[in-house]
Amino acid sequence: MPYAVEMFFDKESDGYIRGLWRTLKESGISSYMHDSDNVPHITLSVFKELDTTDADKRLVAFTEKVSKFKLVFLNLGAFPTDEGVLLLAPIVTEELLRVHKTFHDLFDDLKQNQMPYYLPGSWIPHCTLSLNIPREKVHEALDAVIRTCKPIIAEVDRVGLVEYHPVKVLKEYKFKD
Repeated sequence: MPYAVEMFFDKESDGYIRGLWRTLKESGISSYMHDSDNVPHITLSVFKELDTTDADKRLVAFTEKVSKFKLVFLNLGAFPTDEGVLLLAPIVTEELLRVHKTFHDLFDDLKQNQMPYYLPGSWIPHCTLSLNIPREKVHEALDAVIRTCKPIIAEVDRVGLVEYHPVKVLKEYKFKD
């Protein structure tokens, strides 16, 4: 079963992103994120297989090395792939890259089980707003969201171990204050 390690946001930012998910659902474009048990997030990695007991120990060690940090989300976009992903992207900071590297240093021996999109040098940090949008509806989706979308400053305050499909947050780990 696949697993993801995802960083979650403060309550206000979480609510704001859920509002964008609701906008996409109400516009009839995409209801997946809104209707799933997803939590607004930035994915650090996706594993095809993972020993969750071992991952738990590694994630505890990870949170001992990472403090809460802020990200500014200024970009709205889409990936030019068949997956139909609409996204909100943060400004990539040295802190964000350091957190990503710290995570991957702790999980380096498992990189053969990870999706290559999330490895250092390939990673495009983003918060997914929708999935599976047909190409002909991407402009409509962007138009629906851009009407209410504004820059936000989100605090990244915890990381979660997530099992999917269906989406289920198995455990959350808080970053240091």
